Amino acid sequence: MSESKKEFLTFEIGTEEYAVEILRVQEIRGWEKPSPLPSVPSFVKGVVNLRGTVVPIIDLREKFHLNVSYDDTTVVIVVHVITRSGERIVGLVVDAVSDVHSFDMSKLQPAPDISSSLQNQFVMGLATIEEEMGLGHGEQQSSDEQARHKSHGQMVILIDIDKLVSEGLIEAIVSGDPDTLNVATGND
Repeated sequence: MSESKKEFLTFEIGTEEYAVEILRVQEIRGWEKPSPLPSVPSFVKGVVNLRGTVVPIIDLREKFHLNVSYDDTTVVIVVHVITRSGERIVGLVVDAVSDVHSFDMSKLQPAPDISSSLQNQFVMGLATIEEEMGLGHGEQQSSDEQARHKSHGQMVILIDIDKLVSEGLIEAIVSGDPDTLNVATGND
């Protein structure tokens, strides 16, 4: 794999496909209700004990202001994020995990600058998954047929998880300091 290519885990939130760098993913877990925390934003579902580590659980669907429901496909992607005080582990709730894809980072498209919404600040860029749509094995295709059959691609939004997870919020949750938690959430 060239240096400009990186592997990403793709996942679904609503009707959109998102991705995080695979090297940041620790594990994928089924949904289990976390222990709630007081005075945190609604998208912070609480914390779970993951082999002795307190892991905050953030529902990305709620953070992105989308519909939320919990069913058999709801999963938590446990990732490593870099904060001012070092590396932390965070769980991200998504609708479903899709696949692992390799993207050429030099070919990423920038996020459209259509608003100053906070979602745009978390986007590394947009990539396309090219899907082969052609004939069965052993059948010959002309180059024109190949071009027509390969034109279907799915857009993926690559997320910068370090920017996605509010540093002050995660540090306050992990430390359990109510004063820091109130400042990080804006509840003075």
